[in-house]
Amino acid sequence: MNPRKLVGYLGLVLLVLGGFMATSLPWAFVDAEHTGRLVPWAVAVAITLLAGAVGLFVGRGRGGGGSEGSQKDGPFETEITRREALVIVTLAWVLCSVFSALPFVLDGMTSGVVDALFEATAGFTTTGSTILTDIESNSLASLWWRSMLQWIGGMGIIVLFVAILPHVGSGGRRLFESEMPGPTKEQLRPRIRETGLALWRIYAGLTLGLFVLLYLLGLSGFDAACHALTTMASGGFSTKGASIAAFDSALVDVTITLFMLLAGTNFALYYALQRGAGLTAFRDREFGVYIGVFAVATAIVTASILSLHDGNVLLALRYGSFQVAAMLSSTGFSTDNFDVYPGLARVLLVGLMFMGGMGGSTAGGFKISRVVIALAAAVQEMRHAVHPRAIFSTRIGSRVIQPPVVASVLAMFVIAVVAMACSTLVLCGLGLGFQEGFSASLTCLFNMGPGLGELGPDSSFASVPDVGKLLLCFLMILGRLEFYTVLALFLPGFWRSR
Repeated sequence: MNPRKLVGYLGLVLLVLGGFMATSLPWAFVDAEHTGRLVPWAVAVAITLLAGAVGLFVGRGRGGGGSEGSQKDGPFETEITRREALVIVTLAWVLCSVFSALPFVLDGMTSGVVDALFEATAGFTTTGSTILTDIESNSLASLWWRSMLQWIGGMGIIVLFVAILPHVGSGGRRLFESEMPGPTKEQLRPRIRETGLALWRIYAGLTLGLFVLLYLLGLSGFDAACHALTTMASGGFSTKGASIAAFDSALVDVTITLFMLLAGTNFALYYALQRGAGLTAFRDREFGVYIGVFAVATAIVTASILSLHDGNVLLALRYGSFQVAAMLSSTGFSTDNFDVYPGLARVLLVGLMFMGGMGGSTAGGFKISRVVIALAAAVQEMRHAVHPRAIFSTRIGSRVIQPPVVASVLAMFVIAVVAMACSTLVLCGLGLGFQEGFSASLTCLFNMGPGLGELGPDSSFASVPDVGKLLLCFLMILGRLEFYTVLALFLPGFWRSR
């Protein structure tokens, strides 16, 4: 493993991050209600860009780091190994979370460094949990950066990094696969840089389309832009304390519901559609399950909350469908306080948090593809119990799922359960109630957003002790990178030279 190569690539990532951070400067300049904020933001941008430039300078040095460093003039000209890809992706997400917190500290948005780190990590991982209790009182630059952070993290900064930098070569696939969510990626082209560019074009196009619609529906340009960014990222940060309910518009609710569902759809399907596959691209078993789950869950939740809305079916459908889409896509927006819903609806929504959207989407959760694979494997085992000598294959439709993929899915389920159990115990030991501790673990591990009880949609995570917030930051990154990328770094043999 070549240390110079790692530092160099991390430096490039920080340069990309600094460029995005600079988009907050115009908002700091024009914000008449929060004067004097331009300098802190300029300092934060300068520090991030300087750190990136130093990393790039070190990375371009000759040699260093064993045999790989001696191959050519610089470590960027050597192929990225699997181990290096895991380190680069994990450290990139950690460093980006840390540097993204800088402007929150300098701007005075948060009262402490841990709170700033929690807010930045929740944004970058598109979790959407927040420590803010009065969102509207913050500067335009801070609100913009919260939204931009989620948009960067939605598709993934490494995917963007691979897309815009031509010199990553074949090692770009290893970086791409270490960050891109979902158990399988066969639908993406071998030329990974071309794939990354295509995905970001689709992502940006959908974001722009939503911005135009929201602006036409009466939102200000700033609110429309921020909510377009966070909706397509499945993030859930809002410029309003009441979230989408603040706009009190059925058309806005329906529009965002639709785009939350689009964000939770596998972007490989859009990619195939763009390449001429037509609507046949959506003849996908996982997509069918995704839409089916949304329809059934919406019907159940709508019926459950009908009495809360005086029997008004359309109003209950409006709120029920929005909340189901928000949970299924892990966006976390709210138009209604689901913490007061009947038990059936609340349990169903928690289940949707765990399930999440499709693999290859911006949604969090375990992913529908993995749920389908796990269920298919369970059916296979039941059939095998009846016919022990027969040989069965795990299938999704006509597609055979290879045994390593099935094993990976089942192992991830076990890891997720253990992680939730351990983190719930720690949080309860820090003084949180069981409902709060469990929901905080679940929502942060699966990048969902608000929890339940004192951490519900009408509250914040401000009351969680600092140690608990640091644990939740770890869970957010662990969940966003889907466990293996991060946990592999803790294996005893990972750092041994080969």
